[in-house]
This record gives sequence, C-alpha cells and structure tokens, in this order.
Amino acid sequence: MVKPRPLYNGDLVLRMLRGLIGDPRGKFRPNWSGPYVIRELTPEGAAWLTDLDGNQFLEPTNVDQLKKYYI
Repeated sequence: MVKPRPLYNGDLVLRMLRGLIGDPRGKFRPNWSGPYVIRELTPEGAAWLTDLDGNQFLEPTNVDQLKKYYI
C-alpha cells in the first residue's frame, strides 16, 4: 500500500511538465520542473506556488501535478 504524503504551506515541490508534444527531445525531455515553494493551499486541491527567488505564479496548480521535493 502506498502512503499518502500530504503537502503543507512552505513545502518544496516539483511541478509536472505537461503539453510539450512538439519537443524535439521526445521522451528524454524533463518531466518535472522546480523546486517551488507552496505559498497557499486551497481546500479544493489547488496550490499557489512561488519559485525560490520569490516570484509568484499567476495561476494555481492542482496538487495532483505536484510531488514533494526532498533535499
């Protein structure tokens, strides 16, 4: 059985890269970008992210597209 790993404000996460169909690197392209910091979590399952320089994303990301980043 897989243990769920909940996300919290301030956690470092990686964000799934999607929609790069025409990328010439094909299956060798990176699948994840980041790390990012979770600024705010909503009860609906969305996360507002910032990068490590403090720049904020303009739209939220679904938590299904995030995975925890461990240092």
